Amino acid sequence: MMRTGGTTRRAAAGITLLELVCAVVLVGILGTFAMAKLGSPLTLTLPTQAQSLADVIRRAQSLAVVRGQRMSVSVAASGPNGRIAIACVTGATPCNTDASFTASQGAVVDFVGPVYFSSLGQPVDASNVARSSPANFTLSYTTIGTSPVCVNYTVAVAALSGRVSVTGPGTCP
Repeated sequence: MMRTGGTTRRAAAGITLLELVCAVVLVGILGTFAMAKLGSPLTLTLPTQAQSLADVIRRAQSLAVVRGQRMSVSVAASGPNGRIAIACVTGATPCNTDASFTASQGAVVDFVGPVYFSSLGQPVDASNVARSSPANFTLSYTTIGTSPVCVNYTVAVAALSGRVSVTGPGTCP
């Protein structure tokens, strides 16, 4: 104990439990506001889902080359939480492709028509002719609230090379 000017003061030895509780509550409140500003969980996972879709398309391309047979990638279920499926076009049956993609958390999958890969891994149409335009798969999500925002990612398969790339985020049309 110290005596200063007629009063007794305890030496400061650390923080009290009350100060610690106040600090934790304050951090919790600030964290809640910060998470609200970041957006929904889907806007955080949409880039990862786009990469997963690109991986499934690359898997179909690899299977076509390794097996020496045409493979197709198509939308098995469209709309929110849509599903992309890989299937053998020709060759031995049964054809186990062991890969598919299902969107989660309400992400919408959009793609018109299947894309086929030749035994060389090149994107072709249904009649096995090289594609003249890229195949674009789109994953999108519209936030719900007072000012809805639509975000999308595009997974593109280049027409001649078959290169699979992901672009985004973009805004929906």
